[in-house]
Amino acid sequence: MTTAERAGSRIWPSLLRALAVVVALDGLAQAVFAGRLLAGSYDGLDSHMLNGIVLAVGILTETIAFAVAWRFGGGAARPVLIGLGLIALTAIQMTTGTRSIVAVHVPVGVLLIGGLLGQVGQTWREPAGARA
Repeated sequence: MTTAERAGSRIWPSLLRALAVVVALDGLAQAVFAGRLLAGSYDGLDSHMLNGIVLAVGILTETIAFAVAWRFGGGAARPVLIGLGLIALTAIQMTTGTRSIVAVHVPVGVLLIGGLLGQVGQTWREPAGARA
């Protein structure tokens, strides 16, 4: 193994862990914005809608990074599968949110936050750059 390969194998886990934590924190912020909206602050709606787009981009970026690590960096496949599930939940969230279907939007949001936190746990349990 060359020096560059060793450095790359050390960078992937740290990069993916940091990315998973940042996206999960953004997901928690999204829940705070939703809480503000449900408490009657319509300013929370703008924050919730804007951050929803940011969160969707973050989840897509995170999933792509896990896929690249899996394919080229020797990472595990499980985080990619979790990421694909999160993308599906995000699509449901965006659809039900724009159509104001709160009875579906809120429970799916809880699942999404749980999945994001599960993704963080997965990256810390299993080295993100190590072959499973």
